[in-house]
Amino acid sequence: NPDTWGLPFGYFPIGRGTNCKSSHFQNMRLVINLAFCGSVAGNRYPIDCPTQYTQYPTCEQYVATNPTEIEKDAYWKIKGVYVYQRAK
Repeated sequence: NPDTWGLPFGYFPIGRGTNCKSSHFQNMRLVINLAFCGSVAGNRYPIDCPTQYTQYPTCEQYVATNPTEIEKDAYWKIKGVYVYQRAK
């Protein structure tokens, strides 16, 4: 029962005293993958988009054929992106 689980927590030590040098991470970029037809979205395409499914048998075909529809209807609200740095 997920209601009984505690808060998620992850700690991945980087730097001195670990097996992962801090110099390994440089010039990083944040990528937000939209994955219109990824393993989750692609599998749901026939269920969530039955009208489009009758004309385009795969999610990939629909997206490739209708880029303006994707631009018109796709949006996200991102409340924040936080970057933390350990104090020196």
